Amino acid sequence: MNTIRFSLGVFILLFLVSSVDILFDWSGMGGLNAHILVEMFMGVISLVAFAVLLYTSLKQKQSIETIHDDLSQTQQALDSAELKTQKLMGEFSKIIQAQFQEWQLTQSEKEVALLLLKGLSLDEIATVRETKEKTVRQQASNLYKKAGISGRHELVAFFFEDLLIE
Repeated sequence: MNTIRFSLGVFILLFLVSSVDILFDWSGMGGLNAHILVEMFMGVISLVAFAVLLYTSLKQKQSIETIHDDLSQTQQALDSAELKTQKLMGEFSKIIQAQFQEWQLTQSEKEVALLLLKGLSLDEIATVRETKEKTVRQQASNLYKKAGISGRHELVAFFFEDLLIE
């Protein structure tokens, strides 16, 4: 924006200097001649350039204000969507925990179930929980029995099936 202001100032200065020079030449040379016509032409060109630059600057400012308003509205919509998403995630987490309670899972089985829902392998779960894979495999088997499901895919389907749009 400072560059535009500087340019506008330069064009105004050029026009003023050109106008003063024309006045001095007119009075000193005794009227209109080719030199004065060239200077008048240059003055008009600088005035037109000033007008174009000013117009472009104003249009650019309006465009920036519009973009800023759009960005502000988009940010508000995003904030609202994030708030709704956080609320839904909290509610979904409560539903999962309530179902774990209904299945009467132990704390270890709940942890394994959550990690299975997140897509971790039995080996990865063992690493995260700092236990043996055999222990994780047994805990997974116990939670499948308590839930009445046959495996990881049914566990995931149990919670996510209703979320999918047909």
